[in-house]
Amino acid sequence: MSFKLTFVVLGVVASIAPSLARAGASLYVDDASVTPRGHCQVESWVRGYAPGNEFASVPACNIRGTEFGLGVNTFAHPSRGPIVNLGVKRAFRDFDTQRWGIAASVGASWDNAHHRFDGWNANIPVSVALDADRHTVVHANLGWSKPRHTRGRLTRGIGIEQRLDAHWTLLGEAYADHATIAQIGLRRAIGDNASLDLLGGRQGGTTPSSWLTLGFNIVLAN
Repeated sequence: MSFKLTFVVLGVVASIAPSLARAGASLYVDDASVTPRGHCQVESWVRGYAPGNEFASVPACNIRGTEFGLGVNTFAHPSRGPIVNLGVKRAFRDFDTQRWGIAASVGASWDNAHHRFDGWNANIPVSVALDADRHTVVHANLGWSKPRHTRGRLTRGIGIEQRLDAHWTLLGEAYADHATIAQIGLRRAIGDNASLDLLGGRQGGTTPSSWLTLGFNIVLAN
């Protein structure tokens, strides 16, 4: 199956299976990498918080150097969604082959339950490897978010990946738009193309909350 056909199939699956979805990743702070050229990937996660949960899946493919993603997310208690998300991301300096990289992404959301546009966002991620072996990597984000019927707001974040050994990586991040969000956790590599994330997070502000996230990420062969 070609990667273009795989992307179409994954998009259809995400559209008809909202219980597995959301747009984005288990981390709020993005990196400057894109899906490898000629491949597709799927980022998925479940996030549990009081009193509800969130289910997500975001398939994406690299078509001629640009990453196109189509995902769906849904929330329970209170019920909301499915929210369909379309994202486009382009790397301007390849972080996979350089010590630092920069990319840009834009996205838009559709509230399928209410049949209406749900908002848009733009983001510029920068990633820097602090050592030649990439044991420590820092990601910084600066962007803009415009939810439906809400004033636009600046988004910003910083994250760190600290490799502990061949299989385990420590993850930490802080992200802010209308509230400050912090997460910390571990990533377990599964072979060369898949990984599991376990993260604990907390949101501050006037309505503080905490959650636990289990994420699964996989890059698919052409």
